[in-house]
Amino acid sequence: MSIRRKVTALLIAVNLLSLGSLGTLARNKDRELKVMTYNMYLGSDFTDIFQAQSGNEVLLEVGEAYRDMISGNVPERISSIADQIATGEPVLVGLQEVALWRTGAFLDGAPATDVTYDFLQVLLDELAERGLHYAPLEVQTNLDVELPGVVTPSDFRDIRYTDRDVILARTDLMTSQLKVEGTQSGTFDARIPITVLGQTITVVRGWASADVKFRGKSYRFINAHLESIVELVQIAQALELLAGPADTDLPLILVGDFNSDAEANGTAYLLLTGAGLTDVWEDQQPSNPGFTWPLSGEIPLPTEVPTQRLDLILARGKISLSSVDIFGETAADLTPSGFRPSDHAGVGASVVLTP
Repeated sequence: MSIRRKVTALLIAVNLLSLGSLGTLARNKDRELKVMTYNMYLGSDFTDIFQAQSGNEVLLEVGEAYRDMISGNVPERISSIADQIATGEPVLVGLQEVALWRTGAFLDGAPATDVTYDFLQVLLDELAERGLHYAPLEVQTNLDVELPGVVTPSDFRDIRYTDRDVILARTDLMTSQLKVEGTQSGTFDARIPITVLGQTITVVRGWASADVKFRGKSYRFINAHLESIVELVQIAQALELLAGPADTDLPLILVGDFNSDAEANGTAYLLLTGAGLTDVWEDQQPSNPGFTWPLSGEIPLPTEVPTQRLDLILARGKISLSSVDIFGETAADLTPSGFRPSDHAGVGASVVLTP
């Protein structure tokens, strides 16, 4: 064979290899999936309520918790969270502390129904205003508690707080890109009982999951929120998660606020990663601690410097990891009134569903 023919054959081979590589890249790009987790922050702290020693103290602390939520400018904060979602462009979003605040007549015994803020509806409205198309796939109701409170010296009300975990999904994708095959949700059996005004309040935490097909590849997406007060309960909930919805042969993406510091090798975190789940942040940015909490204290206290990485995206199975980022943690993300979008940063990642 002449030198010219050899060179021509070599060039053809190189071109074929390049086309094959480009084809693989294109197919992988087609299966690239963007996901996000965001704790929306309920807007207050219940520690003082749970530790109150008298009925009068409970009334005052409940009223203060409600005022703190109001003063934190919920609409402005959620507008900023919508901006973060618009920037991250996730197909699926796991949300925690999707609060529903309601009030009713003081000590009337009937469940409070007057809505002050429905965080989910406010967020959906904000996303729609940006031309974004999202809807809840699954809404899991957890803690639902109502107590009397003194909001002002002349304003006595029953105040009801409902905690929810939500999975949002884009609704503007073709079925070939996103097909929901099933959803489920539940609460953890491991719980904390707290007595307030002679009433036992059980702190309920939960999870939600969706089995989804994306460009022909099926996988499971789980959103969870583990206990923050008692570590033994948190550990038990992590074990329930692994034995329950995470016990699947499907490729798995697990997101949420796990309240177990990844950078300090929290026990619940080690249980999850020890079960074969890869920490996307640790894989993609091992030299960056990626702290997500706390970004602010009990609103309206000043913003803080985060010291823990509690908000995670974990993956297992036929999934390759592409990129990861934190949202809502910079000064540019502050609302016009100077609030953080949340006391947690959001975390977004791109992963590729592999053959």
